[in-house]
Amino acid sequence: MSKKIIDGLNPEQIRAVNHSKGPLLIFAGAGSGKTRVIVHRVANLIESGINPAEILCLTFTNKAAAEMKLRLKHLLGVESVNVWAGTFHAFGAWFLRREAHHAGYPRSFIIYDAADQRSLIGRCIKDLHLKKERGTDSSIAWLISLGKDTMQSIGDIPHELLIDPEPVAELYEKRKQEYGALDFGDLLLLPSRILSEVPGMRERYNTRIRYILVDEYQDTNMAQYTMLMQLVGEESNICVVGDDDQSIYGWRGAEVGNILRFKDDFPEAKVITLERNYRSTERILEAASSLIANNRYRAPKKIRSTISGGEDVWIEEFSNDENEAQGVAYTIERLIEEGVNPRQIGVFYRINALSRVIEETFVRRQIPYAVYGGMRFYERREIRDVLAYLRLIAHPEDEEALGRIINTPSRGIGLKTLATLRAYAAAQSLPTLSVLDQALEEGIVKGSGARGAQAFSEVMKRLISLAGYMDVADLFRAIMQHSGLQEALKNEIDGHDRLTNISELIASSEGQTDLAAYLEEKALISEIDTVQDEDRVSVMTLHMSKGLEFDHVFIMGLEEGLLPHSRSMDSAVDIEEERRLLYVGITRARRRAMLSWSRVRALYGRETFQVPSGFLSEIVIPRT
Repeated sequence: MSKKIIDGLNPEQIRAVNHSKGPLLIFAGAGSGKTRVIVHRVANLIESGINPAEILCLTFTNKAAAEMKLRLKHLLGVESVNVWAGTFHAFGAWFLRREAHHAGYPRSFIIYDAADQRSLIGRCIKDLHLKKERGTDSSIAWLISLGKDTMQSIGDIPHELLIDPEPVAELYEKRKQEYGALDFGDLLLLPSRILSEVPGMRERYNTRIRYILVDEYQDTNMAQYTMLMQLVGEESNICVVGDDDQSIYGWRGAEVGNILRFKDDFPEAKVITLERNYRSTERILEAASSLIANNRYRAPKKIRSTISGGEDVWIEEFSNDENEAQGVAYTIERLIEEGVNPRQIGVFYRINALSRVIEETFVRRQIPYAVYGGMRFYERREIRDVLAYLRLIAHPEDEEALGRIINTPSRGIGLKTLATLRAYAAAQSLPTLSVLDQALEEGIVKGSGARGAQAFSEVMKRLISLAGYMDVADLFRAIMQHSGLQEALKNEIDGHDRLTNISELIASSEGQTDLAAYLEEKALISEIDTVQDEDRVSVMTLHMSKGLEFDHVFIMGLEEGLLPHSRSMDSAVDIEEERRLLYVGITRARRRAMLSWSRVRALYGRETFQVPSGFLSEIVIPRT
């Protein structure tokens, strides 16, 4: 192992980096340099003669994958490295671009995001003549996704829906296959099935992928776990890195048991624990450790800080939530006055509803801030509209994209006209866009609907013809010009802001020439990838804070029913996950952590008397 590979690593990290054959489990405590270990381990494999193309690195965010690739290139001193590094969903998409036909899907499949999924489910509910209550489509979408992530039938998942979700899910899957579309759950589930069911498939990929490294293994769900087990070859060259104390996604199917039973899956596995924390001060870690020690279902470990002493960790009690927000804001103002950059400050809470009072306070006191986890850039209406045009250009069979933009901007095409056109297309088993001209010739629709459909057909034919020789940025500009979106947005009250957002999207796409690859990249963007390094205080849920770090952290609303959440109160397993969630929040802090609760809080239109979270009594605040 060369000097540049081991330079700056501690003995435990060196042992992990130097391990090259067989299974390896790395328990990496908070702030213990796990990304560095993964990168240096990959670099060591390559230096030892392993073909980079045989190495697969799986992460949970695009941001983590990009950082890993950048560090690897810098460490090896090369312009590019042919290591496959990306998220589980991105790998699933890559695999299915080659093998989707084994599951009855085209290799040119469309990826539906959550909004597309809800939209199609809503249409399925309507087509089945079922009564749709508010939020039914979202609830069924959640059941379908959870079923795929946990590899369960949705009939086995408890729910409180007033309708039977199984016929809806069945029709949803049928329609999705007709449209050549996959949802996020499919990107994990289908590779597992293909690898296990298609003769010779597992052996083919075992030969192609000889070394696997998995980050955040404690957050893997059953579909991801099953896919991994199919990819591991006879040599069992799999290295998983994670921390069971930071497993906080059980509500969406993650199995903390996957990391705790790794030794059962691979009895010969070597286990290395990274216990040196390079992020947080000694006082912060002592407080966090005293909390997490109350969990029973965990691997024993003692995280030690490399930074002695440190600034305050303290608990604040407030009379009401307004005073809590004022107290947090006042402290943040003092920090900024002392020269702290706002980007080094994070404010966390358990539920989104708590953001209102802190946002209002920040606005009044003119504290710069950004809320993450609410409306994301790629969820904004104007961005979704222009991307839907792009999707329909690339995939004329994309019914959800067509439904979104056929009357955007307004062309006089109502829901009845669209339903008539779709029924006409369905009768011929063809996409709606492909039969528009024929439907108009036969007089299937009339009046303003017919005129609008004719105009839309002309727009799409023009755009599809331009796609053959334009890059993505120019195609966006053509969409804005020919679709009428440019003029329509100019006439809206907030049109300037929406056009600015589209300009930002176009600027970010400059130089992109592969339309299909661009659309796949946008479909796979995760929420944490949208967190920017701006000079603003970051405001977000505790779940969103995972993977981030700040000099100063403020965690609000530490009350029974909020953290731990009321839904977790009846289960010891759920309570442990809530405790892990607070542990994650505290260990985001490098220098200072303030935990607060309010005796009275206004939530959902009424004021309630609150009780401090039981977790607060478990935290031992070190003496100065």
